[in-house]
Amino acid sequence: MTELALALAAGAALSSAGVVLWPAALCLVAALIRPIRSSRRPRFAAGAGSGRLRALAWAGIAGLAHGHVASARGLRDCRWSIPEGEVQLAGWVRTVETPGRFQLTVVEGACPRPVRVQAPLPRASAEGSGVRVRGRWVRRSEAAPGVDPLRAGQVVAAEVESAEVVVRDVDRWSARTRARGLDAVDRRFRREAPLVSALLFARRDRIDPALRDAFSATGTAHLLAISGFHVGVLAGGVIALVGRMAPPRRAFAAGAGVAWLYVAVLGFPDAATRAALLLTLASLGRWMGRPVAVSGAVGTALAALVLIDPAVAGRIGAQLSFAGALGLALFTRPWTATIVDRWRRWRGEAPGPRVRVGVEAVVATTAASLATLPFVAWHFERVPTVGLPASVVATPLVALALPSVVTALGLDALGLPGAAVPAAGAEGLLALARGWVGLWARFPGASVAIDRTETLAATLAVVVGLLLTRWVPRVGGVARGAAAVAGLAAALLVWPVARQMARNGALEVYLFDVGQGDALGIRTPEGRWIVVDAGPPTGRRLAADLRRVGARSIEMLLLSHPDADHVGGAAALLDEFPVETVVGPGTLRGDGPWRGALVQARSRAVPWRVVARGDRVALDGVVLRVLHPSRRVDGAPREANDASLVVELSWRGFRLLLTGDISVEVERSLVEALGPVDVLKVAHHGSRTSTDSLFVARIRPEWAVVSVGRGNRYGHPAPEVMARLEGAGSVVWRTDRSGALRLRIDRSGAIEAKGAGRGAR
Repeated sequence: MTELALALAAGAALSSAGVVLWPAALCLVAALIRPIRSSRRPRFAAGAGSGRLRALAWAGIAGLAHGHVASARGLRDCRWSIPEGEVQLAGWVRTVETPGRFQLTVVEGACPRPVRVQAPLPRASAEGSGVRVRGRWVRRSEAAPGVDPLRAGQVVAAEVESAEVVVRDVDRWSARTRARGLDAVDRRFRREAPLVSALLFARRDRIDPALRDAFSATGTAHLLAISGFHVGVLAGGVIALVGRMAPPRRAFAAGAGVAWLYVAVLGFPDAATRAALLLTLASLGRWMGRPVAVSGAVGTALAALVLIDPAVAGRIGAQLSFAGALGLALFTRPWTATIVDRWRRWRGEAPGPRVRVGVEAVVATTAASLATLPFVAWHFERVPTVGLPASVVATPLVALALPSVVTALGLDALGLPGAAVPAAGAEGLLALARGWVGLWARFPGASVAIDRTETLAATLAVVVGLLLTRWVPRVGGVARGAAAVAGLAAALLVWPVARQMARNGALEVYLFDVGQGDALGIRTPEGRWIVVDAGPPTGRRLAADLRRVGARSIEMLLLSHPDADHVGGAAALLDEFPVETVVGPGTLRGDGPWRGALVQARSRAVPWRVVARGDRVALDGVVLRVLHPSRRVDGAPREANDASLVVELSWRGFRLLLTGDISVEVERSLVEALGPVDVLKVAHHGSRTSTDSLFVARIRPEWAVVSVGRGNRYGHPAPEVMARLEGAGSVVWRTDRSGALRLRIDRSGAIEAKGAGRGAR
């Protein structure tokens, strides 16, 4: 059952990734429709093995087909057809994502489905409360298979007011219950209220970003998200309590019931639903008096979720949850038995209960961590090296704190005295967990970067090694291990080299989607990186995007001017990457992100080079020519935007013009020094104060790229600017609609363009 469920989920995940149904299905059917026989009198029986492969193949095809049907249904969702323009909607607040952004379940309007709204809520409003919204619907890019219709667009609201909405459903009840629970957490807990909100209601937005980074770096971020661990702790407490008064089967039934109630309050997230399904299957087994195979139960739960919602197979939360559960099911018992057997041989007696509990805890943590490691590396492109010691202590501390949190909130809700005692105990345990994680996060090399190519190579090498151990039974254990290590080394060394050889000789330009800000990455033909601006103060996201496209160090960090939306992430980049040099226009302002970048560069001993008009920088045949400002700026000019660096990048006839945030006046002063360009980075996010008709007519860009935030309050890009560029024949790419962009320029000057994946957040 587990293998069939995995094949079904793999097919659904491939469908979400855009794999076309009929070619994949045709290949599988052609390969596995008949057993392959090597001669008229085959020496090896093909029946059982080929039948198993055919079953897996048909399960994969079923997953592909089911995913494509669901995708087609999603593309017919009414949210994709909402016309751009003014809208008026009424509904209830489904989820508050940030202080200025929430999800609204529409009750009165053209499309009664959940939509995103960018606007602050009225002060008295909370999740589950009714509101009326008046604003402008902004559509996203063209839909693709597997895209969540919730991302079809959003309402940029001019006005949000409280309103009475008559509707009754489970979702609204769960939203109101969460809101009341969050109020109780804020009232009962003090210092650890943000951590309690994350542990109990998955509200990570309340946690300090530094603490979130610490949990991520140490591989313990799963403790801050609702997972099977949280549901299991809660249900385990109920089972232990009811088990003192009732038979085990009734205790398990009570635990499963409480788990489903908790999952309903949370809104049925993937990982929590998986845990509730497993508890239900375990409860049924107990009730019927039959043993439950854990791996089979995990497979059944996975198949059920994929059949209900095929998109679940492509979501990271579900992948991590099921991988961890399978790791626990497949490896915990045999590894524990092996360690206990070795202990018995070494000490001459079986380990005591305390030792055995400790061994099981370490083994379970290790099994779950190893099973989820490929998914963590793939999605986050970082591998925590201190995950085991951090988790071994932090996990039991959180497990002990959760029952105290629930007890305190239960007493508070019932109005009974004594809630302060369990609340204080929970805060003490969480403070210890927070301190322990913070200690390991400061450990040098707490996590290391790894790109997706290396992750795929390592995973395939391990799989090949495991298959060798299974399919070549005559090979000894040492030889099997050597084969696995050799395969891993070959994959890790040969694959990146082959990829580098395939990319060599081309220039690549990446326009990253950093919201309302600017950030470009330029990979030279020799594989070195130039980064132009660092976006708003979310530099660690930009760092992840850079690692995803293969950057391991930055040769040059060019900062156009000190505005936070251009240099906000510079300090984080200097912290995350080895940087050879920083290039800028001089000291314009001494505060905020600019000062932070200066301080970070100085602490890292990174030279800071000031450039002005006439300066040239060459790197691997790529030439950067500074066109503006005309002198080094030492003071603070009246308008910092007009002191932006304007740089022309050239390589073998290709021209890219980088314009910062300059205005029309600066553009006109540069017209005589400019000629046609291939790519224009549109100034000031497409503001109407830039990119006038004379400038566009002079440079005639083939491509015009606009880095702009979705639904921004400035109205960028201006319609008249877009009309000028399109009228000049330019291909316009906007990050608010199409996400990130990759341009590949070969030695002949041909430009190949495509979206750049996750950079389009």
